[in-house]
Amino acid sequence: MSLQQFLLILRARRLALLGVWGTVVVTALVVSLLLPKQYTAEAVIAIDTVKLDPISNLPMSGQLIPGYLATQVDILTSHETALKVVDMLHLDQYAEAKEQFAEATGGKGSLRDWLADNLLKNLDVKPSRESNAITLSYTSPDPAFSSALANNFVEAYKQVIIDIRTSSAQQNNLFFRKQIDELQKKLEQAQGALSAYQQQEGIVATDERMDIETQRLAEISSQLVAAQTQSIDANSRSQNQQGVAPDVLNNPLIQQQKSMVAQLEGKFRQIAAKEGPNHPQYQQAQAELGAARAQLANLIKQYTAGLSSSAENAEQRLAKLQQAQAEQKRRVLQLKEQRARLDILQRGVDNAQRIYDLAMQKLAESAMESNSDATNVAVLKAAPEPTKHSKPKLLVNLILALFLGGLLGTGFALLLELQDRRIRSAADLEQLLKLPVLADLSHFAGKPALS
Repeated sequence: MSLQQFLLILRARRLALLGVWGTVVVTALVVSLLLPKQYTAEAVIAIDTVKLDPISNLPMSGQLIPGYLATQVDILTSHETALKVVDMLHLDQYAEAKEQFAEATGGKGSLRDWLADNLLKNLDVKPSRESNAITLSYTSPDPAFSSALANNFVEAYKQVIIDIRTSSAQQNNLFFRKQIDELQKKLEQAQGALSAYQQQEGIVATDERMDIETQRLAEISSQLVAAQTQSIDANSRSQNQQGVAPDVLNNPLIQQQKSMVAQLEGKFRQIAAKEGPNHPQYQQAQAELGAARAQLANLIKQYTAGLSSSAENAEQRLAKLQQAQAEQKRRVLQLKEQRARLDILQRGVDNAQRIYDLAMQKLAESAMESNSDATNVAVLKAAPEPTKHSKPKLLVNLILALFLGGLLGTGFALLLELQDRRIRSAADLEQLLKLPVLADLSHFAGKPALS
């Protein structure tokens, strides 16, 4: 079908087309005027996704999760939120609501649930695409009721958010209360083990005692080195290859006595050369020489005994210092072992104390959070009572009726043409008879010959 044929059909069937078109428009107009007016109240809220928790000073739970805003929309349109609106407005106590519930369900089910489901049907929630704002609107025949419902849905949503947080906080509070007793017992056990070990070992100040004992070991080691030097020196002075120490031979008194013995020996040799053994001078000189030699031997013996005694004393002191050093080393190692054991016990106490303090902090936070009514929801616009109805929209309905009526009228005209096909132009003849048209005389008539 060409455009010309289409237009000719519409022209020929214009009465049917206009009739359908007019009927649709008039029907839409009458229906729009007869339909009850609907009023829409609109509220706008903003979700602060960077709000910090007033207790822990951390981002509030869940705000950083993708889809957080969509979750808030789901909460707004949830059955639980609608139930809170029913309770806030006491809708289940109205006799009219009870009658409608009885007619709709026959009294089966819950009135509160039925009212909540009906409220959600007229609720519209739209999140903003470029911000954290959410627009909430409620539509009903009563403008005051629409405003009340929209505002109460906002309040109910805030209450649900608070209930979710406080419920979680109360569960955490119960959990930490149970854990506190066990953690306190563990802390007391760790402290008791540390105290018992300190009493058992007599530990008062580990670091100070360790420093004193280490310093004492260093002093003993220094004294031991000096004693070893003294012992070696004493042994070397008390012995030589001839059995007489050089210190003994170099003693001034012994040197003097040796000189005296040498003089008496010379005197004795002179007398012996002149006199015989029985001569008084010989015997006197011999007796003096023997006494001098005996005195020299006695002096050497005394000094040699003194050096030997000094060497023995040095050996004894060295042995005692070595024993003291070994004992002091054992004591220092024992203190180090005690200190290591004490550090382990102290770390156990510190860890138990830290866990206990953390649990107490969480317990306090959960207790405060369970009583907190803070939310991250701000009301940007409360729903005022609408002054103009939102439905039906007369102008929009008329425009749609004109468009739809035109389509229906055109379709009806084409349907009539299909049921009663007529020749409207030369092109119809050519298409029907498959023959060329030689001349078209329809324009000479006062009106179309074929109609």
